[in-house]
Amino acid sequence: MIPNEPEPAKKMRILIVEDNLLTRTMMERSLQKWGYDVVSVDNITAAMAIILDDKIQFVITDWIMPGGNGTVLCQNVRTLNLPFYTYIILVTFLDDVQSTVDGMEAGADDFIRKPIQLDELHARIKAGERILDLEKKLQENNVRLTELSNKLLAANEVINRDLKMAAAMQRSLLPTAGSHSQGIAIDWLFHPSTHLSGDIFNFFPLDEHHVGFYIIDVAGHGIASAMHSFTLSRLLSPDTRCSNHLIFSLPEAPDYPLVRSAPAVIANLNQQFQTNESNILYFTMIYGVIDTRSRTINLCQAGHPQPLYLQQGKPAEFIVSAGLPVGIIDDAYYESVQLDYHPGDRLFLYSDGISECESPDGEMFGTERLRLFVDETRHLKVSEVIRKLDERINSWRGKDGFEDDISLLVLEIN
Repeated sequence: MIPNEPEPAKKMRILIVEDNLLTRTMMERSLQKWGYDVVSVDNITAAMAIILDDKIQFVITDWIMPGGNGTVLCQNVRTLNLPFYTYIILVTFLDDVQSTVDGMEAGADDFIRKPIQLDELHARIKAGERILDLEKKLQENNVRLTELSNKLLAANEVINRDLKMAAAMQRSLLPTAGSHSQGIAIDWLFHPSTHLSGDIFNFFPLDEHHVGFYIIDVAGHGIASAMHSFTLSRLLSPDTRCSNHLIFSLPEAPDYPLVRSAPAVIANLNQQFQTNESNILYFTMIYGVIDTRSRTINLCQAGHPQPLYLQQGKPAEFIVSAGLPVGIIDDAYYESVQLDYHPGDRLFLYSDGISECESPDGEMFGTERLRLFVDETRHLKVSEVIRKLDERINSWRGKDGFEDDISLLVLEIN
């Protein structure tokens, strides 16, 4: 054989089952002349053994034979549920409709009448070959699809495992529920709509007399939003003061760090994260600085839902402040609201995943319903408020999962 020359196509092996020697010999010679590899027997017992041993896929069998007829052979072959298809042509003198029905029900694929016309036999064999070729291609495609499906399942398992690990990492960035600093305690609620969330929040000391906190909602859902929130959480971490996002020093007094105001922090982020062709993820946020000496909260809102402030002896109220989302306009102006706090006051920061949570009939939970809930539960511990709100939101949703990320950060003055 010439090197690299493709191997010649393998001859189709056809089994002839015929008890009449003359007819069997005539068909053998004709099929061999047409280029087929032929094996023949005179009974169905021998035929079954050859079909199993040689994996025969094409059988031409007489209908009426001693020791069992062709329909029995068809039934036996179909009962085996072989991993390959065997095409069967029944040869018969019978020409009534019922015989045709019986043969088809037994498992025959085609018929040819006796006396056999060789041209017709050749044509029917060719038709059977085409069917077997289609069956082979279908089986090969099924194998490839199975292999591809297995690869996709394996890849999906890896992706899900990685997403679960990333979700655990994201949750580890959140503050410890029930933690406190400088007389301020916190608790929170967090439900990503998928494995990962575009929501992030934190609470941390800035120095001996200042505590910082924020809540962020990156536009969109999924990995891209989550990665953006990861980046922001890193930039707004008190462990990275060298970035000057939260703390800065004057040139004339480098050893005396100062706390940046809430508007300054958001304005710096707005300059750094402008949307463009490579970055289309804007975000809303609230950043606040608590001064424990003056007992004030400096609060700046950038497109985020208005926070709820609950004071002792007063109904819960929304803190109204203007401000565009971060990343929309590079010269956006941000200003803050100052709150004078007292022991027992609570501040609720939340994402629009809560206020826009829809019931089964499409009604939103709404900010007013949230305000009333905060009022109704003012006598409860914050941890109990969080638990009840979780129950209320899930009950309102009426089914598993949320369309948007759910996040809530509660600060309580001790």
